[in-house]
Amino acid sequence: MALMKKSLFLLGMASVLAASAPASAEPARLEVQEVADTGSMPKGAMLSHDGKKFYVTNFGQLDKRNVTIYDAHTLALIDQIDVPGVIVESALSADGKTLFISNFRRNSVMFVDLASKKVTHEIKTGTHPKVLVASPDGKNLFAANWASKSVSQIDIATAEVVRVLDVGKQPRGMAMTKSGKLFVANFFGDSIDVFEGKDFEQTHRLSTCKVPRHLALSPDDKTLYISCLTASQLHAMDVATETVTHKVQIGNAPKSIDVSKDGRFVYSADYGESRSMSVVDTHDWTSRIFKIPGMDRGSGVAVGPDGKHALVTGWYDRHIYLVGFEGSGGHPEESKKKMRRWQGLPFHEDGGNGA
Repeated sequence: MALMKKSLFLLGMASVLAASAPASAEPARLEVQEVADTGSMPKGAMLSHDGKKFYVTNFGQLDKRNVTIYDAHTLALIDQIDVPGVIVESALSADGKTLFISNFRRNSVMFVDLASKKVTHEIKTGTHPKVLVASPDGKNLFAANWASKSVSQIDIATAEVVRVLDVGKQPRGMAMTKSGKLFVANFFGDSIDVFEGKDFEQTHRLSTCKVPRHLALSPDDKTLYISCLTASQLHAMDVATETVTHKVQIGNAPKSIDVSKDGRFVYSADYGESRSMSVVDTHDWTSRIFKIPGMDRGSGVAVGPDGKHALVTGWYDRHIYLVGFEGSGGHPEESKKKMRRWQGLPFHEDGGNGA
């Protein structure tokens, strides 16, 4: 009897331990859930404030179809914006009514009224502006001038340049905390310039990985993410101490990165031979690298409203792809058929792709 009671006790304890142990299921795989045509050389991607639309900037489109706008769930084309010049990246005003776009050809930043699709202001900047960042308080816009080693600070209310910040070689990625701390990645300077204070008079430079391309902040402003193009890594830097706490291997030559609203996932568009999108889980710092069939060089990326999907742009193939966790929505079978059709291949069941 004593032996039986002991056995029942051990069996009960095993059941309790099993119930409290973390699940060991395989992480969710990724799949292409929607796909759509866009303009030539789609470069940047951005989600609207309300989570309903994606804005895509098409670098290869001179004077027309510079920006295409899509439904964030179906990728149905909603509208397009035509402006003179060559557009690189975009940002939105705090009220979501104005789209800011950087004009590489005209060395300017344009303010576009989204209701009328008309340019309301054009502000001259340094040479070849690229990434744009609007300050969290909605008062200022910053433009990284690729060929001028500078960042232009634009007062949004007056549409005037009020300050020029000196930075390193080929500034590109930028991010700004809610407290007003500005980070600027120097692509060929292997560094990040940091600006803070009332007039950004406090500044210092951080050494970083070779060729830091893009920056993104976690929603709580505690972590700065850096895409390291040469190392094919995502670096996570503690904002308070300015030290790198994690280095995660991702797809080849990551370009743009974006963070889900809950802060859990960081997505990257991988420009190199992996032709992939990568997803880093910040809970355990693991990564998934998903090769996207038919995509020729990932460029821009924007995370969807639920954090389980992200839009990635194919630089040379003129398409955009909505990639999500397997079974989380979309129409993956229809997307496979579309991709095989434009490649001139017959559709067949191939068992999907690795995550």
